[in-house]
Amino acid sequence: MDEIDKKLLELLQMDGKKTLQELADVVNRPKTTIASRIKRLEDKGYIIGYKAVVNPFLLGYQVLAFVMASVRRGEFRGEKPLQEQLAEKILADCSGKGDLPFVEEAYIITGPYDLLLKVWARDIKQLSSFLVSYLASLQDIQRTETLMVLEIVEDWRRRHMPVVATT
Repeated sequence: MDEIDKKLLELLQMDGKKTLQELADVVNRPKTTIASRIKRLEDKGYIIGYKAVVNPFLLGYQVLAFVMASVRRGEFRGEKPLQEQLAEKILADCSGKGDLPFVEEAYIITGPYDLLLKVWARDIKQLSSFLVSYLASLQDIQRTETLMVLEIVEDWRRRHMPVVATT
C-alpha cells in the first residue's frame, strides 16, 4: 500500500460517493489507474463494502443501549462456541423487523460478561421487552447488564479509520 492507496482510502471514507474522476483529480492520476487501485483495495479486503449511513433517530429509533450478557458455561454444542451461536441468533432475531429492537452490533468480549450488544429500540417499552422477555427466554444467558446512552458524543458514522503504514 503506497501513499496513493492511503489517500484513496481516506477520501472514500469521507465520501464513498465520490466519482472515479473526482478521486483521480485529487490524487492526480488517470481514472483507469484509480479504478484498478480501488478494485485491488477491495480484492485485498481493505475496502469491505459501500452503503448509505442512515440516521437511526429519523427512522424512529429513540433509545440506544449497550447490553452486556453473561453466557452459561458448559457443553459445547455445534462447531461454534456458544457465545458466537447466541450472538448470531440475537442478530438474526433482532433485525428491526417485528416487535424486537434492532441489534446493530454484537461482540464476544473478555471480562465478567461474554457478549456486548449495541441495541437500538424505538422506545423504552421495546427495550424493556427485549431485556425482560426476549433475552430472559434464552436459556444460555445467565445475566445481563444494560447501559443506557444519554447522549452520543461521536460515533463510527462520523469518524474515519486512520490509514497508517501496513506490513
